[in-house]
This record gives sequence, C-alpha cells and structure tokens, in this order.
Amino acid sequence: MEKTTQLSVALENKPGQLGRMCRVLAQADVNIRAISISDAADISAVRLCVSNPAAAKHALRESGLPFVIQEVVMVEVPDKPGALEDVAVRLGEAGVNINYIYSAGGAGDKAVLVLGVDDVAVAGQTLR
Repeated sequence: MEKTTQLSVALENKPGQLGRMCRVLAQADVNIRAISISDAADISAVRLCVSNPAAAKHALRESGLPFVIQEVVMVEVPDKPGALEDVAVRLGEAGVNINYIYSAGGAGDKAVLVLGVDDVAVAGQTLR
C-alpha cells in the first residue's frame, strides 16, 4: 500500500488532446504509472499517477493544461476473485468511503489498484 499524488487534468474532448498531454509529460521525463479517463460532452477528466508529481505539475502548468491534485491510495492485491471484495469490506468496516477505483496494471499474480477515498490516512492504516 502506498499513498501517492494523483493529478486530474481537464482536457478538451477532441482529437489530439491526450497526445498533447502525454507529450508534455514525456518531454519532462515523467512516466505515467496509472491512468483513467472519464468523458463528458466537452471535457474529459484524466486521472494520473506519475513517476514524478513535482515535474508533472510544473510541465502541466507551463503548458497551460488545467489540473488539480489529490492524494490517493495505490494498493497491490492478489489477481484473483475476491481481492477487491477484501479491500472494499476492510475499508467499509473502517468507515472509509471509496469514491472511485481504477487499475494501474500489475504483473504476474498481482494487480495494482488506485483508490480515491474520503480518508487517505485511515485507508492507509487499514490496508497496511
């Protein structure tokens, strides 16, 4: 379990915008560790966990791309049925609400999840 910084970038929902954002981050030598995109009519919300949040913030700010910062929890779980249930039940019993989840990939028999929760500190203690 790891607390990490998530950047949520607002992109115009039109061709080329995701490529532009990725280019800005790549030129700043920032690797995307996890990504989720939710679209609306005109704007897409891109949630990112990156290798260097400070460099990403600077690069995004310099490029004029609007973003907000949030602390999230990144947790490695067994890649098997019931793993998410275990996390959800434990957090629920601790009184932590899960606002959203997305995958950060994984390898072998492990999966990595990013959780946006209402109490990062309690979630961190619960999932250790």
